[in-house]
Amino acid sequence: MPKDGENISDEAVKKATGRDWAAWLKVLDSAGAKTMNHKKIVAAVKKHWLAGHSSKSEGWYAQMVTVEYERRRGKRKLGQTADAGYQIGVTKTLPISKKQAWDLLMSPAGKKLWAGRGVKTEKRTGRDGEFMRMTWESSQLKEPSVLQLRVGDRETSKGTCISFHQEKLSSGAEREKMKQHWKNALATLAELT
Repeated sequence: MPKDGENISDEAVKKATGRDWAAWLKVLDSAGAKTMNHKKIVAAVKKHWLAGHSSKSEGWYAQMVTVEYERRRGKRKLGQTADAGYQIGVTKTLPISKKQAWDLLMSPAGKKLWAGRGVKTEKRTGRDGEFMRMTWESSQLKEPSVLQLRVGDRETSKGTCISFHQEKLSSGAEREKMKQHWKNALATLAELT
């Protein structure tokens, strides 16, 4: 899966769906997608899915094609979701075990790096050692947002992946501000390992 903000190439989308971007734009324009909401465009993508392309990934590709269509037609900006405002996801692999990564994030020094001063968090759900989803309020943001912290979604020989995913941001400017915040937090966490 591409990182947030990276477009999928014509070659990759054609290999996965049987159509390149120009063909998808044409078929969706013909289906009237310019005036459809997100949900209806997803349905149109599925309707126009080539025969024989049924797979576990079909739903993911339907969303991906829809989001890219919306971007290319000016219906959506980078990082903007259909119903959760703007979002950002930042990840980094640290050369430590999953347990060490979680312990680092939950330590006073780790929490200070990712939560910082003037931030109020309220845990909504989670599983110790794996993920935590919380309401995240900060003077940096216009409104409370939702933050999800994950450890170990992608373990490799290089270590453990730590990711921050934040949604319900009010603007592209807030998205950029928080993108930099999470990159800095992960860089500093890496220095502690």
